[in-house]
Amino acid sequence: MNRFRFLALASFVVWCSALIGLSAQGGGAGAAGGGDQQTRGKALYNDKCASCHMENLKGSTETPPLTGDMFWQNWETYSANNFVEQIRTTMPEDNPGSLMREQYIDIVAYILKTNEVPFAGDLPGDADALKKITIKKKE
Repeated sequence: MNRFRFLALASFVVWCSALIGLSAQGGGAGAAGGGDQQTRGKALYNDKCASCHMENLKGSTETPPLTGDMFWQNWETYSANNFVEQIRTTMPEDNPGSLMREQYIDIVAYILKTNEVPFAGDLPGDADALKKITIKKKE
C-alpha cells in the first residue's frame, strides 16, 4: 500500500508541475490569436446574452442587434472601452454589473470578432488600453 501511495503522490506532483509549466508559458494555447478569449466570450454570450439578443446576435423586436447595420450605426468610431462600459453598466438587464469585468471584456471580444473588427490577439483588461481600440469596419 505504501508503494501505491508513493506512486500516486509522485504522479500528482508531476501533473501539478506540468500545469504550472503550462501556466508560466501563457497557458499553452493560442493567446496570440485571441482564440481563448473569444471562445470564453461566445460561451458567456450564449449563456447570458443570447436569450434576448439571439444566438446569431441579430437581436429581436425588443432588443438591439449586436451585428449588422444597426450595430455599426450605434458603435462605429467608439472605443472598445465605451462598448465594455455600456454593457457592464446595463447588462444583463435584470442584474447589471453582475459579471466580472474580464467576463464583459470576453463577451465584447466575441462580439467584435463576430463583426470582424480588426484587433490583434486578446482585448486588454485595462480601460486605458481598451480606449485605444476603435470599433471600425474591416477594410
